[in-house]
Amino acid sequence: MTRQHSLTRLTATLMSTAAILGLAVSPVAAQDAALVTTSFASGEVAAPADDRNALEKGRYAVLIDLDENRLYFKQGDLTLWSAPVGTGTGLRVITHGDDWDFSTPTGRFQVQYKERDPIWIAPDWFFVENNLPVPPPNDPSRYMTGTLGEAAVYIAPDLAIHGTNRPELLGERVSHGCIRLENRYALRLFHNVQVGTEVIIVGGEKVRENARVVDLRNGYDPSLASSGGRKELPVDEQYEEWRGMPTGELIEDLEDELREPRTRSRWDEVAILLLNRAAEDDERALDALLNRAGDLPTSQVEREWATFLGEIYRRSAARTLEAIARLDRRDRERMAEMLVTGSLTLYAGEFTAASAPWPTSRIPRDVLSRRAQRGWDSLVQAEREHRAEIDRAASLE
Repeated sequence: MTRQHSLTRLTATLMSTAAILGLAVSPVAAQDAALVTTSFASGEVAAPADDRNALEKGRYAVLIDLDENRLYFKQGDLTLWSAPVGTGTGLRVITHGDDWDFSTPTGRFQVQYKERDPIWIAPDWFFVENNLPVPPPNDPSRYMTGTLGEAAVYIAPDLAIHGTNRPELLGERVSHGCIRLENRYALRLFHNVQVGTEVIIVGGEKVRENARVVDLRNGYDPSLASSGGRKELPVDEQYEEWRGMPTGELIEDLEDELREPRTRSRWDEVAILLLNRAAEDDERALDALLNRAGDLPTSQVEREWATFLGEIYRRSAARTLEAIARLDRRDRERMAEMLVTGSLTLYAGEFTAASAPWPTSRIPRDVLSRRAQRGWDSLVQAEREHRAEIDRAASLE
């Protein structure tokens, strides 16, 4: 299969899944899917000028260590957060027509698209493992909800970092190759990364060396059947309370969480709730997130906050620009710089590439209100300064 055919199939899968299930695909999702087909290849970095990975360039990246079964969200050498993951078993299953390897692959990948409340399209091996007839492609029986948790970040057509309904298995080698995260962290990662963010997967040599092989050409092996277990997760009463709070009270609780010790703080969950409200026309939530950006307790929080601002802008560029325009000049310049730097630092490719996420490329100035245009102009200035910094750095190499 050619690279372009594989990428076109990925986009078609995203769109056809929505069509089959009667779901709407947002303009943002469609735009990001288009970026995938034109700019990114499964398992490859977009035409780097050198062989350094994103972390070596000081950018944001996801690092997954298969020996530790742990995921790290980092910028350069700084770890912003980490969490245990479930990874591939390494099992190999052979049938008369197929040979499946359930290892998590290693190497350098890029985020190609991401989904909230993802729907799993069960592949042939799911039915073979459970001794069920394999249905035709796009059969409704293949489409399953809840299996991938609350969010999924795809780094290849058939490879995702996603949530789980079996958090008790995290830290173990239990998957068919995908990377499982607790739903809280799957949601966090979903809001941290963008299309083009690099994912680096290392380790796992012993898993591959000791892989079990199951040959089904001589009959079915019952040990392959999907195991049972808890499907409904317990209700998180604190989180449900936050979800039901008015925005003003939620902002106050965010302040409380930011003051908590890092090991106990749940500030990210509260911030994401406000982020989603901000993207859904809640101006008070949007203003609170922008205003708080200039006074955060640690470098880790500040750098992660920039990724949240980028997510708000990606989902609602015009409203974000209007909110930036409401700031005084000094804060407006700082916010524009933070948005430009954060967006580009999340990207693994070359800044001169057509796919580089310069914020002004997401929306043209002439469709904006007069107030939003003032915010857009602040981005233009910040982008000009960032390009000058890139040129200065290049001249020193």
